[in-house]
Amino acid sequence: MANHPCDFESATISRRGLLTIGAGVAGGFAGAAIAGCTMPGGGIGGPAGDTTTTAPSLAEGMKTFPVEMQLDIERIVQAKGAINYGLLQIEIDRTDITGVTLRGTPIYPSFEINGDLNFEWLGGGKVAMNSDLCLKRGEIDPFIDQLIRHNIIFQAEHQHFYDFEPIVFFIHFRAIGDAETVARGIKAALNVTSTPFPQAPPKNPKTPLPASRIGEIIGAKPSVGAKGVVSLQVPRAEPIVLGGMRVNPYLNISLPIAFEPLGGGRAAAVPDFGMIPSEIQRLVGHMRRLDWDIGCLYNQETDEDPQLFFSHQFKEGDPLQLAREIRSGLELLNVRLID
Repeated sequence: MANHPCDFESATISRRGLLTIGAGVAGGFAGAAIAGCTMPGGGIGGPAGDTTTTAPSLAEGMKTFPVEMQLDIERIVQAKGAINYGLLQIEIDRTDITGVTLRGTPIYPSFEINGDLNFEWLGGGKVAMNSDLCLKRGEIDPFIDQLIRHNIIFQAEHQHFYDFEPIVFFIHFRAIGDAETVARGIKAALNVTSTPFPQAPPKNPKTPLPASRIGEIIGAKPSVGAKGVVSLQVPRAEPIVLGGMRVNPYLNISLPIAFEPLGGGRAAAVPDFGMIPSEIQRLVGHMRRLDWDIGCLYNQETDEDPQLFFSHQFKEGDPLQLAREIRSGLELLNVRLID
């Protein structure tokens, strides 16, 4: 598979259903069917972690996310985010779910007990949204009920790791429509959970991990979140069509990678490899030879072309060696890396 360099400059990444507008667009991201909407391109948007600027060049057809709409969505959801690669991305940490371990390792909410809300601006007051959230067992059906009640497409329900203790679940969902209406639908679903609000990313976060060097090895720009967790995102190189609409390659379809500091110069790492079917056997075989735990294999979007399959994987060790091993896996896939 080809390995394509990115055309974006310095950036940091924050941490990895159609809303019906008339019967004519039911069933998918039918952006072309919505009056006043422009079909976005599949390129890369503005630098992450910066809510006031955009990248030197947005892909043709992609729209800059307006600050006033960002503030409206954040107000409705009661969580602050950032403009990353042209998207509004809002991390939702389940800080109310404590004591989760993976193979005996304590797992921070900001590492793997969380989810991300992702919004792409289409113009005319409308957004494309593709997101996932972390849930407790008893929250799953009430959450799905709210998604359906608010015309948000329910796409997937699964575990990221079979050996989480206690088990948590993840729901993936998408919508397209009026930005505030979509945000209110998401908040209605969140309100049936015990997720604490308001939420905001930490100010001036620090990490004991060598974040810059990790980013150089992997080929993506890192960001630092709560508890010193280092996160990166790697986009697929080919165009991705979701529900009939070509979407931003970071609209919750990129490959998220996270490192949690463990102390003593060690880290836990979780890459979430997004693959087309022909890449799965080679990638998983390669990572198993490197002794990575294969937590899952699933597809998280419906009506996607090409269909992507995601595999969360886990290993502890020296953070730079973990980064090298993740990079060796990425080089087997058709992704964009910074060299």
